[in-house]
Amino acid sequence: MPSSAIRVTTAATISVVFAFGLTSAAATGPGSPLTRAAAVLRPARGTVLSGGLPMIPTAASPGAVRRPDTKAITSVGSLNWAGYAVSRSRVAFTAVRATFFVPYLNCAKSPGRALSSAWVGLDGFVGRAHSVEQGGIAANCETSGKTAYFAWWETFPRAEVRVALKVAAGDSVTASVTYSAKTRNYRIALTDNTSGAKFGVQRKCPHVREAGKWLRCPRNSAEIISEAPEAGQNLAVARLADYGAVSFGAISITDGRGVRGGIVSAHWNATKITQLRDTGGPVVARPTPTAARTFDTYWLREE
Repeated sequence: MPSSAIRVTTAATISVVFAFGLTSAAATGPGSPLTRAAAVLRPARGTVLSGGLPMIPTAASPGAVRRPDTKAITSVGSLNWAGYAVSRSRVAFTAVRATFFVPYLNCAKSPGRALSSAWVGLDGFVGRAHSVEQGGIAANCETSGKTAYFAWWETFPRAEVRVALKVAAGDSVTASVTYSAKTRNYRIALTDNTSGAKFGVQRKCPHVREAGKWLRCPRNSAEIISEAPEAGQNLAVARLADYGAVSFGAISITDGRGVRGGIVSAHWNATKITQLRDTGGPVVARPTPTAARTFDTYWLREE
């Protein structure tokens, strides 16, 4: 339920700052980050990104390395995501990890059923994003006004799996997704640092066919996200529960060359994602500026 890939409309309403390290040759063509004059990220399921040009090509060669520059972060709007994603042409990612606190919900501001989740993952952001490998927690307001918390993992398009690991508001949680080139397994792990409880599972890229072709998990992006999950038979974006703030820290991202860093790195591009109610706003949730390995997301209003 909570996870899926991003899809975009072509109405650009968010200001964009040029990202570094992506060549124009790698940024064109069917299913690529840049299609015609505007970006179109293909859906895996139900999530909607409204507006924005998530990747802007520069003259840098694929191997060029520049100093990290927070001014070079691309900004886009989304109908369900708030946080950061990293990507770069011809770069595959092997690991993403972050520690965050399970939020205290204010269900008085979210009457009825409202949902939220916080997670880390690989894939789901660039090109024909038919796969997502991710794990995190859900923090929901039920129709009764009570709160509900649980941990989950997913290798989309397989269904979400809830984890028998209890989490509670205020707990410190570490979530990670790691790919092994040797075994071709994804290890999705969750640790409740407060209680000491741990969970881990290993899965391969789902063996399913999409549009007559076997699904690929290209690992061409990594994300740290607060999300308004999907709900209902039509998998529509749910009302976002008032989670106040989620603080992500100790962020670690690794690519296939073994390079490790935070969100801002000379080795990949960073994209800041702001959640909007509709194309052009208003803003529902937004991330703070990142200090390479930390940032917060803030709930601002209902969906």
